Amino acid sequence: MSEPIHGQCLCGDVSFRVESAIDHVDACHCKMCQRWNGAAAVTAILSEGGLVFEKDQTLSWYNSSEWAQRGFCSKCGSSLFYRLKDNPDFWSISSGSLDLPDGIAMKHEIFIDEKPAYYAFTGDHPRLTGEETMAMFNTTTDGGD
Repeated sequence: MSEPIHGQCLCGDVSFRVESAIDHVDACHCKMCQRWNGAAAVTAILSEGGLVFEKDQTLSWYNSSEWAQRGFCSKCGSSLFYRLKDNPDFWSISSGSLDLPDGIAMKHEIFIDEKPAYYAFTGDHPRLTGEETMAMFNTTTDGGD
């Protein structure tokens, strides 16, 4: 097992550790993530648990859609989490809140067709449109139908 990775909000009132391995980050350029973060959401994904809260008294949740919630610190306003309502083991954690080790690379960019022209991430990795992203998620959740 790898060493736990510490995470926290700006003020430190929400703190946690990730006990699962994180080997990459992803970026979402959808309009909702842009409004939530002020730009693309760059996150680490946990799909099999491994998140342990140390302090969470000021952690609040916003139902951003029928299927997802976004977690933030109600004291300092830090955007911290995106999670699926029907899958408690799936966590998308703001990469800026984590003390990530060196060597972490971006693996995917999604909703690239909603990305503003004033920034671009470098690297050779898949860049999916919103339609391609939704098709990928539907295939994953529908069993391929």
